[in-house]
Amino acid sequence: MSSARPAITLLGAAGEVTGSCSLVEAGRSRIVVDCGMIRGSWEDEQRNLVLPKIDWRWVDAVVLTHVHLDHCGRLAMLFRHGFEGHVYCTPATAEILPRLAKSSARLQRTKLAEFHAGVKPGLPEDAEEPPVLFSEREAQLLAERLRPIPYGLTEQLTEDVLLRFEPAGHIVGAGVVHLECGTGTERARVVFSGDVGSKHVPPMAAPASPKAADILVLESTNGGRVRPKDADPDAQLAELAVEAFSKNKRVLFPTFAIGRAQNFLYRFGKLSRANRLHVPVLFDAPTAIFATGVYRRYSEQYRPELARQAQAGDDPLDFDELHYISKRREMKEIKRSREPAFVMAGSGFCDGGPVMEHLRHGLPNPDYTVVLGGFTAPDTLSRALANGEREVSVEGTKIHVEANILSLEGMSGHADGGTIVDWVHGIQDAPSTIMLNHGEDEARLALAKRLEAVRDWQVLRTAGEERVEL
Repeated sequence: MSSARPAITLLGAAGEVTGSCSLVEAGRSRIVVDCGMIRGSWEDEQRNLVLPKIDWRWVDAVVLTHVHLDHCGRLAMLFRHGFEGHVYCTPATAEILPRLAKSSARLQRTKLAEFHAGVKPGLPEDAEEPPVLFSEREAQLLAERLRPIPYGLTEQLTEDVLLRFEPAGHIVGAGVVHLECGTGTERARVVFSGDVGSKHVPPMAAPASPKAADILVLESTNGGRVRPKDADPDAQLAELAVEAFSKNKRVLFPTFAIGRAQNFLYRFGKLSRANRLHVPVLFDAPTAIFATGVYRRYSEQYRPELARQAQAGDDPLDFDELHYISKRREMKEIKRSREPAFVMAGSGFCDGGPVMEHLRHGLPNPDYTVVLGGFTAPDTLSRALANGEREVSVEGTKIHVEANILSLEGMSGHADGGTIVDWVHGIQDAPSTIMLNHGEDEARLALAKRLEAVRDWQVLRTAGEERVEL
């Protein structure tokens, strides 16, 4: 194979949204882009124990698009399988990833201990013990192998491959990966979109289209969706604030630590500055609180008007009603209190973290509202609630849902199908081939049809582990 003609294999997220992992082979070089966790059912979680079937000893480098677990969650496993290279990412990603990996390792160990103690039996009767993917020591080794590369700078990964990151707009530090493969005049430009950010979800700036690509590996999470034109999360949140205040209600926001949490903070701050918030916001998500500090340090990645606001000393993610919950004792006091409040707690899929205690307390209570925003993974509690199920299991405890369940429109951090097509169409030196990943098959098919209606692109929907020479 010529060094200018790379081969790409989707090792994960081919026909599903989680578990992103791709292999690029160019000449003598092997580069892996992302190595994420598979999220969803108990059976899906067990799949995480088996890494993609390649010889990790021969992988030269790993490139990480961003610090969401479905893209980075299995990186710390690589070293026990012989990987000796570095993990390249943006500086903001390099600040968050070590804490996220160590937190994940501790959570895995805790779940295993609880399983053997029979404390939280919310698993299938024949379930094997929860998977422990890596240790805290391996998480530390991952931190030591990180190599941060600022946006716009070019790094020589191998003699055959150059790397550059450009902003993806999805979360702080998210990058569109540009790989220039080959030597001399024989080069191929391979671009991985990562997760393309939505232009409707502040504070991050909307991503610009790449200037050039020969081959584009493109996410398709919302490939079959169009954001409703009348979607107005701010108006819905303002109504919730009025209702919580006037009727003495609690509103719970299950939230992802990186991205969703900061979007909610921005929207709550906007309401506060307009004197429309009315209630305290209780932030019970330690990793999200840490990540918010990283957002503040990289506020130049915000929308221009918000970056100027931050530079002037008015933090868009801070407001008078915001209270950080740092101790479990404080959380217990919150549960006992009957005062109205907005409560933000992780995780967004309602599959672990501080939100579980809030759900146990709140779901049976008609004075509670649980607000779901964006994607809910199949076979998770968040999906069950979104589907309107009234009998659910919260860590083994059967609960009849009396709380009001509300899904916010327009909160997804992923671009919708139309925006993705516009983003691709904006590439000046356009790709000849587009490979769709990170989307369920229905979404991939819908996006493929949208793309093919715009231009005569070769759009591929490959199966997992199908090697494609381009």
